[in-house]
Amino acid sequence: MTVETLQSEALLWSLKSVSMKSASDVRLAEVDLVIPQGVTAIMGYSGAGKTSLLNLLVNYESPDKGTITRTQACSPPGSGLELFWVPHNLGLWPQYTVQGHLKLVYPDVESEQDAVEELLTAFGLSPVRDQYPGQISQGEASRLAVARALASKAGILVMDEPLIHVDQTHWPFYWKTICDFCQKNNTSLVFSTHQPDLVLREAEHVICLDQGQVIYSGEVNDLYYAPPSYQVATYLGPVNDLTPISDTFPEKEHNCDIKLIRAEQLALDKVEQSSWEVQSVAFSGSIEEVIVSHQEHQVTQSLYHRPVRSVLKKGDRISIRLLMLFLCLVFGSGCLSDNAPELVFSQIKQWPVPSEGIMIPAPRSVNVGPNDELYVLDNAGRVLVYDSNNELIRQWKMPESDVGKPEGVCFLKNGQIAVADTHYHRVVFFDQQGKVQKILGEYGLKPGQFIFPVSVVQDPAGNIYVCEFGENNRIQKFSDQGEFILQFGKVGNKPGEFQRPAGMVWHHGKIYVADADNNRIQVFSDEGTFLEILGTKTGGIPLYYPYDIAIDRNNEELYIVEYGLGRVTKTNLAGEVLGRFGKTGTEQGEFLTPWGLTVNSKDQVIVADTGNRLIVKLIP
Repeated sequence: MTVETLQSEALLWSLKSVSMKSASDVRLAEVDLVIPQGVTAIMGYSGAGKTSLLNLLVNYESPDKGTITRTQACSPPGSGLELFWVPHNLGLWPQYTVQGHLKLVYPDVESEQDAVEELLTAFGLSPVRDQYPGQISQGEASRLAVARALASKAGILVMDEPLIHVDQTHWPFYWKTICDFCQKNNTSLVFSTHQPDLVLREAEHVICLDQGQVIYSGEVNDLYYAPPSYQVATYLGPVNDLTPISDTFPEKEHNCDIKLIRAEQLALDKVEQSSWEVQSVAFSGSIEEVIVSHQEHQVTQSLYHRPVRSVLKKGDRISIRLLMLFLCLVFGSGCLSDNAPELVFSQIKQWPVPSEGIMIPAPRSVNVGPNDELYVLDNAGRVLVYDSNNELIRQWKMPESDVGKPEGVCFLKNGQIAVADTHYHRVVFFDQQGKVQKILGEYGLKPGQFIFPVSVVQDPAGNIYVCEFGENNRIQKFSDQGEFILQFGKVGNKPGEFQRPAGMVWHHGKIYVADADNNRIQVFSDEGTFLEILGTKTGGIPLYYPYDIAIDRNNEELYIVEYGLGRVTKTNLAGEVLGRFGKTGTEQGEFLTPWGLTVNSKDQVIVADTGNRLIVKLIP
């Protein structure tokens, strides 16, 4: 990032030809750098020079060569300091209590007590307020160092691996406090870390160091989606270097530059015949590493993708498919450009689901009840129920969830809650307190059996429709008593065929189905007759991995959530695009692999933002 590219932005620091040496090594070498206002992350492996750079920024150390210029771009709120530093060793004062640390730096005596109480509560330090640094845990000490920095109300905060001793389960809560403070007070933050998830979630700008040299400086999104090299790309997590096998992709015919591909830009599909064979699979919850070998070319490749669920195993034959719509968007060929207006919402509310032990689960499916209660499934295998004010009122666990988590929830006319228990090949019906009433289905290909059921809807007559993928890509229809009536659909990409059918909605005798891998919405009669691909008559709907669909309460407009592009698309029943909202990202108004959505009686759109582990309510 150069000064020229930031002419319109306020700069915090400018470094020219800065070098530092230790007795035995070079700590920083010829660093030319500008750091803008906002939130900047400094990344690098141990010994890369992160702490050395921060020490220079706060004048704790001086360079052996070069110049560092600081411009106070952020006016300190109130009478706060210009800058506050959280060093790697935390720099706590042993002679002051926890509460004393905050009082000592807070600049406004009149409002001191309320502000200190608020910070003690926000960082979970109230129980140890009267203790000294030597009496508290490392995690509490880390939180105290950050709370003290916020209490100073400095215009710039510099933090060396903040919250490093705090368990990652609680990171989002504390980081939300930090970011809310920075936004409210127009405070800039520069922090070091080696955690890609933290940078993607919290930072706007990123600086990557390697052996004392700056190898990247720029926007976080630019590094994620258009990295200059494989080495730099890995700073923000796993990436596929497809250069050795790029000639095997038919997408080359479309002149797309196939080089560095993120996990969500690659699909690995299980097929009967393929030259690619799976050698091993390692599933980590959101990203799966699959080592494959090619029979003809005798090449082995490690690939990363984001499976909607983990189903690959050693010996499977697969096809490797680039998700072209996304690539076209990234490389500027305009494949998804339809000049749709932006949907406008007056307010955005978002919140995480409750923690489960040391884990912060991610929501997967959402649906509403008759009084706008919100039913949520998460990847801890739980059913969560929120009232219309977003307050959690009850929850329960699925009967089993060790081998996989449920993906679709539906409130039925009889007051029961139907859950597509995906990896247990069944639909489970609960009463409103979470007691199992009945179970429909078992593993198999016959009528009334399932492979991976993922969505459930009901029509006004009480008939239940279950959508599934796997060896079966179909929809089955049952009576309200669970008696099989009919089925429609099969594997394929022709009209009436599916590749990963996902969300469904019933409306006026029609079933609208999000056909995820085929990037389209298909419409059937509720007797199973294929009617149309939505939008064909109006020029088509550009979609990338539509994974759920809902209809507004006036039954006139459809909302579609796109897993691959992190956005919500609104259409009418003819398939004309009325607007879009969101993009892939970690900021408010952005989504990271959103999985499900629903619409309540107030036409508020609720999204299960799975990648960001948030429930998001969009209020018109």
